[in-house]
Amino acid sequence: MTLLEIVNVEARYGDLNALFGVSLQISAGEVRSVIGANGAGKSTLLKVIAGTMPATQGSIKFNGHDIKGLSADKRVRAGISLVPEGRRIFPSLTVEENLKVGAYSKRKGHWDLNTIKALYPLLADRWDRIGFHCSGGELQMLSIGRALMANPEILLIDEASLGLAPVVVAQVYESLSQITSQGTAVLIVEQDMRQALKASTYSSVLLEGRVVLEGKSAELNENAIHKAYFGMGDR
Repeated sequence: MTLLEIVNVEARYGDLNALFGVSLQISAGEVRSVIGANGAGKSTLLKVIAGTMPATQGSIKFNGHDIKGLSADKRVRAGISLVPEGRRIFPSLTVEENLKVGAYSKRKGHWDLNTIKALYPLLADRWDRIGFHCSGGELQMLSIGRALMANPEILLIDEASLGLAPVVVAQVYESLSQITSQGTAVLIVEQDMRQALKASTYSSVLLEGRVVLEGKSAELNENAIHKAYFGMGDR
């Protein structure tokens, strides 16, 4: 069953178009990746889905319902959570306090303080540490944990690996299978092509706001992805 369906979505910053007719679908419990270089429109796409930026054209359906006019907070309550680029936790609050902020929508489900501790044992060891003193890896886990506290049906992750050590990236990606095992879908945007393909079932490549390649992650040709990623085309 299709959980999220976006069709021919466009978005702009003032007079500048950022997305051009983007379409994709994601089902419950699935990981879908969107790959692209910096400036390809990946973050814009997540903002449009999360409701922090309006779509100027196209349709967005969640659980079969049109959500294009819903505010960002109502989309959280409906079951859509965003892990923003840069993590954006509250630096003066502790790990535990940051997680509790994520539960404001009071949606019922699997995720609570105890299950987040089990998902990310490193956070359990930093429970009373304030955000300002957390490492980049700890902040990324905290940001994902905070989003999960809303018990979303779909989790949007913006640049999961950006600025992190390889060992931390591996830990973050390993946690995705535990998240999807609870029925939560994950839509992840990423510059790291190999990580994204390995973690996802389907992938799309964005270039200058357009989908230029898509398909099953295991079947996509790496050379074709490189060409699409950099806009090289066939020679």
